[in-house]
Amino acid sequence: MGAKQKERVMARCTKRSAEIHHKRRDGGNGLDNAQALCVKCHQETDTYGAPGKSPPDFDEATKAQAHRQARNQCECTSTRGCH
Repeated sequence: MGAKQKERVMARCTKRSAEIHHKRRDGGNGLDNAQALCVKCHQETDTYGAPGKSPPDFDEATKAQAHRQARNQCECTSTRGCH
């Protein structure tokens, strides 16, 4: 792994996930559209708080499964150092 690539990996969020984000507003409420994020990373998504219809909340089983799948870690893909 090169130095720049290693730097990008290290900059990713390492916080625990607290919220489940809809990857696409029109993507439904299945696990394939769920992304576990910490509160700050969720607030920094393009659609958080944006005008328009918000999708319905994920059910509790999908939330729990998304957290388990992410090992309760933020799945943020940002490499700009969000914290």
